[in-house]
Amino acid sequence: MNIYSQFIRTCTHPLVVLALAASFFTAGCSKADQTYVKYENSAGAFNGNAIEYLQSQPGLYDSMLLVIDRLPGVADSLRTGSYTVFATSNRAYAIALKNINDARRDSVPALPPVSFSTMDESVLDSFFCRYIIPGNIRTQELYDRADGLELSSMKYRYKMQLQLRATNASGFLGGGPLAILLSDRRRSEFAINWVSVYTNTVDIKTSNATIHILDPGHNFGFGTDLIQALNRD
Repeated sequence: MNIYSQFIRTCTHPLVVLALAASFFTAGCSKADQTYVKYENSAGAFNGNAIEYLQSQPGLYDSMLLVIDRLPGVADSLRTGSYTVFATSNRAYAIALKNINDARRDSVPALPPVSFSTMDESVLDSFFCRYIIPGNIRTQELYDRADGLELSSMKYRYKMQLQLRATNASGFLGGGPLAILLSDRRRSEFAINWVSVYTNTVDIKTSNATIHILDPGHNFGFGTDLIQALNRD
């Protein structure tokens, strides 16, 4: 028997096959665990309040700050109160504004375009406050909540849903960073009717609040409900 034949015979022995399979399985698990642990999704702490954090990111949250300045009591609350803030980027507001004005142009009769400086303040307030939850809700509060948490928004006590999810990374299902799925429940008990968006950064701790940053492709206002509310009259 030559060396090659002996090698094949040894490698195909049942005990050897079992040992090799176990080693591959262990290596796979180890890699998965490391992948999960290495991915960080938090920007840590910020030395200042929630408003100061938004102001410290020029070019990212200008639209959000403009809206905050328009709405009664919101700026003061975010400077001193204990809140969970879902930060929405300039792009999120640009997407929403385009959709709003496209719908106004196509309505019969056509409606004049609006901006976040001119649109109805009460409607804007009610939708903006859906991104602000009283209390500091960090990912650790969601760890043991498989179905998430139903929480009320600032001012209007509008029901929102927060759920912790593991995202995908490097081809490994559920092996990426933890993210919060924020859902507008739309006054429905059925998740099929909800509109949701993921965070891409979580647990930024400021002096008074916790900030989670939403995906920049999010449509501020969660879609058609804001358009219909603005165009109702």
